[in-house]
Amino acid sequence: MSRPPDSALDRGFRLAYPAGLVICVAWPLLLQLLLGTAVQRPQEQPAGGTVQQLGYTFTGLTFACACFVAWRWGRIRAGFRAVPEARRARVLIRETLLYSALFELSSLYGLCYYALGGPQAERFARGFIALTTVMFFVFVPRLRAWREAAQGE
Repeated sequence: MSRPPDSALDRGFRLAYPAGLVICVAWPLLLQLLLGTAVQRPQEQPAGGTVQQLGYTFTGLTFACACFVAWRWGRIRAGFRAVPEARRARVLIRETLLYSALFELSSLYGLCYYALGGPQAERFARGFIALTTVMFFVFVPRLRAWREAAQGE
């Protein structure tokens, strides 16, 4: 027997998910369009080794954000059934916006790398920016996952 949808949970999702889409899809798309036109690289080439090492650090931080979100969602999902129904929408909004903000860091890393002008800066910057959208669609739970977590499945 299925349970009727939790309207507060639905309302919270309808607020948080579109905000996450703006943060992680619309904004990175705009950055992709602005890269090379409105956002310019410096003309002088910095020391490639230092910038390349910073790029590796950005890659590690992006991976760490994805791991943190996966770990945190597992913990939230496990305890979500125990959360009072009145607070579930607030938890959903908080978590969705937190995950979106963490994924947006990848776009900021891309902008920093592009501004530093490292080797193949544009290609790697665009990759970091694109990862924001990919991580959002892969890691941010959909409404069905929140409903299943509320039911304890």
